[in-house]
Amino acid sequence: MEKRVGDVMVPIMEFATVAGEATAKDAVAALKTGRGYPVVLVLENGKVAGMIGLKEILRGLDPVMFKKDTYGGWTISPDWKEPVLFTGHFQERCAALAERPVKEIMVPVPRRLKAQDSIVKAAHIILSIGQEPVPVWEEDRLVGMVGMKEIFAEMVRELDSGGGGSRGKVIFADQYRRKARVTTTTG
Repeated sequence: MEKRVGDVMVPIMEFATVAGEATAKDAVAALKTGRGYPVVLVLENGKVAGMIGLKEILRGLDPVMFKKDTYGGWTISPDWKEPVLFTGHFQERCAALAERPVKEIMVPVPRRLKAQDSIVKAAHIILSIGQEPVPVWEEDRLVGMVGMKEIFAEMVRELDSGGGGSRGKVIFADQYRRKARVTTTTG
């Protein structure tokens, strides 16, 4: 029988949490202690109110005026160059971010996947929206998260159980660089 998202997800109890009144500094400390994905869940009244990952922390460093593509009639291009005015202010931005409430930088926990959904649906969501990990729900309860690592691990299990072993060649680039030749193995 084909496995479902609930069979391969990381259970929610493996993710670090912070209270809704915590600061970004608290969230960073929780991120450092995380065991898997760099995601911290924000809890309010015993329920998940949002989540914070590395993207949210980095976005918290941005000056407020650059949160949108335009500001005061100016358009910010993708090849934005740091104005001289902001050069050398990384430490100041970090200090300001440290005291910001997590509520200001967290993102909502989307309800895109159910535990009974297919692994293919999870892969599609990850690739189409670029979010990882994706929260997994059962009814109104957040029960886990799934990402590329879990999907890839299941793919490996499927490929390995298909028999026949590996037929390709593996080239080790580190050996190529040291010896100026390519070493291959066959399986």
